Amino acid sequence: MIEMRYSSNDDINSLKELYLNSFDEKPEAVELFFKRIFKPENCYITVDKGELISMVHMLPTTVNGRAARYLYAAATKEEFRGFGIMDGLVKAALSIYAPEICVTLPADEHLYDYYKRFRFKPLEIDVAELSRKEVEELSEPFDEQELVVENYCGIRNRVLKNNFLFWNNNHINFAFDYNALYGAEIIKSNSGYAIAYEENGICEVSEFICADENSPFLLSMLLQKFNCEKFRIMLSPNQNFFKATHKEIHAMARYATRYEPEFIYSGLTLE
Repeated sequence: MIEMRYSSNDDINSLKELYLNSFDEKPEAVELFFKRIFKPENCYITVDKGELISMVHMLPTTVNGRAARYLYAAATKEEFRGFGIMDGLVKAALSIYAPEICVTLPADEHLYDYYKRFRFKPLEIDVAELSRKEVEELSEPFDEQELVVENYCGIRNRVLKNNFLFWNNNHINFAFDYNALYGAEIIKSNSGYAIAYEENGICEVSEFICADENSPFLLSMLLQKFNCEKFRIMLSPNQNFFKATHKEIHAMARYATRYEPEFIYSGLTLE
């Protein structure tokens, strides 16, 4: 008999197996997620005769102080796909957790159409594309000081101001370690941080968090780490140091009430 319920610690091994079989993830990344982020009450599952067949993680967050969830790692066992099991699980999770705002970053492009069934709308993110010369002109070398910052959450909140997914220090540090497993450079300073990696000769900066007056110093650290001739930096519209060259669809959001911010910055989401 098929039933839906919250997960429990007894399900962890089955959840890990489903995670690894459904996504192109390193085992170390999955272990990191379950060690640092996973809580049974934030995962809703479908079971058939005691066998786990699908899951969806609903990570708690907020947007402008309003209750929100990040829908993550929704997966169904291969032999059970195509029967509407995930449709039912997502609908149930949205009803049970009842977030005012729910955000997700679809794993594949075709899933954007899938989530539209549940009234999710595309979210755009600002992108600044700069040549190496432009980054050099904006940067300013400085003598590195001993790193003493532990609370990047506070810096992130001040830089982004509003209309963003709030993540605490635990989640931010997890994101650092998670991205590092996939070859990202985690560039930290006392005034902010950047998560960056090289792809096809381009430096992709998935998050750049620093007050405007200190951004030149963080940029100089990026230049030291990467020899790329082109840089792509993901931004919130509230970040004014860079001029965005265009917008890209990055994630999706579902609004359960009439409250719908002008934008939601979706950086630091897990892919």
